[in-house]
Amino acid sequence: MSVIVKEDKLKQANSYVKNNREKVDNTYRQKYHIMPPIGWMNDPNGFSYYNGEYHLFYQYNPYSSMWGSIHWAHVKSKDLVNWEYLDIAIAPDEAYDISGCFSGSAIEKDGKLYLMYTGNQDPGGFENLRQVQCIAVSEDGINFTKYENNPVIDSTKLPKEAIIQDFRDPKVYKKGDKYYSVIGSRNLDDSGQILLYSSDDLLNWNYEGNILQSNNEFAKMWECPDLFELDNKDILIMSPQFLEPRGNKYWNLHSSSYMIGNLDYKNNKYNLEKVEEIDYGFDFYAPQTLIDNKGRRIMIAWMQMWDRKFPTNELGHNWAGCMTIPRELKLVDDKLYQLPVEELKVLRKNEVSYKDINIKDNKSLEGIKGQCIELELEVDMKNSNEFEILLMKGNNQETSIKYNKIDELLVFDRSKNGKALGGGEKEVRTYRQTEANLIDNKLKLNIFIDRMSVEIFINDGIKTMSSTVYPDKDSDNIEFYCDKEAILDIKKWDMEVK
Repeated sequence: MSVIVKEDKLKQANSYVKNNREKVDNTYRQKYHIMPPIGWMNDPNGFSYYNGEYHLFYQYNPYSSMWGSIHWAHVKSKDLVNWEYLDIAIAPDEAYDISGCFSGSAIEKDGKLYLMYTGNQDPGGFENLRQVQCIAVSEDGINFTKYENNPVIDSTKLPKEAIIQDFRDPKVYKKGDKYYSVIGSRNLDDSGQILLYSSDDLLNWNYEGNILQSNNEFAKMWECPDLFELDNKDILIMSPQFLEPRGNKYWNLHSSSYMIGNLDYKNNKYNLEKVEEIDYGFDFYAPQTLIDNKGRRIMIAWMQMWDRKFPTNELGHNWAGCMTIPRELKLVDDKLYQLPVEELKVLRKNEVSYKDINIKDNKSLEGIKGQCIELELEVDMKNSNEFEILLMKGNNQETSIKYNKIDELLVFDRSKNGKALGGGEKEVRTYRQTEANLIDNKLKLNIFIDRMSVEIFINDGIKTMSSTVYPDKDSDNIEFYCDKEAILDIKKWDMEVK
């Protein structure tokens, strides 16, 4: 048995991808979403704007379509639409990250791009598990060197109430002359919390405080935190694990939430005003944001979910996972709106539009179909109580979006999507639903469909629903239904990537 020496791990991984990427099955491959070239993808990492380009790294196991030997893969783009796949950036090749280069973030300093990530050490047995924070630096945004004095934050800088085995996912940012990092943690009482650290140089870090904790009232571990300013508020994003459902919220085993409040840097406490689920679909986790040269706060997330079936793995397609489309965030009336970034409009081709179409019972519209499309629609419910869109219909398959005016609920149902997608939940649901109010008796939806995904932006982005689906390739029809009468305006574009 050959032993892979430290310096060869990165070369080995890049060589494996280059020599095997043609072995993936393309049946469910996306057209305009980021996916792994081969192997497994999860959390977005290091989402940043550097030297005039958008950089995105992600959790990556090149050798399997399931989670495993975690590296940082890397893509970049000038326009958030066309992504260039680069060599893997870092591999688990040091004692402090030998069991995986876990999630983290990126920031520019003195013209260099710094990655801050979690090194995972798992020699066996929970009591021996350790998670530490590390730095890698690049002068060109492509080739990275790990800091010689890693880890920069280890268990000696943990507060006594933090479990040393669950300490991960640093999000680094700058405020004034100081650098800060929020890091996910688990309290000794087994509940989630966010720890704050500060630094003058990104290399020497000081513990500042436990800014917020759940006290067993809001999930267990809090993963993948992100803290940023928006409209004079400090928005805290994180992904709580094993959060129990609350009404129509948090019906996935693991969720993503946004908090609105203010961080008191003198007392190192986050003053929480409001918390909401970010996305009401089945597949949305570990979102991360950046601010670009236009001043936009842009978010992207992993469009899958832990502890669920991954059909492309089960079918032996040699890949699994994708990202959401990039979304611009805006804070309006203490609600976090998500808007598809404007750049995506360049993909629109072959517009088909209808105005003032009367929908009664079931109806199809010539030219409104497809599996790689964008839809913009507005429906006037008139005297009707129920309106439904059946996407990717055919071969006894369909994916339903249904609105009930009496209950004011929008329901996404993938029970007939094509594949069973259950998981570890106590109650496996095939639908998710959220409250949605009509505006002047009208419902507005912007829907992005891409072979194995549906992303729904409700009423100009006040809420979203993001989910994977697995229909046959020929299931591409779209049908509309109304219980009485509704008036529909709709535009459809094919989405074509260069």
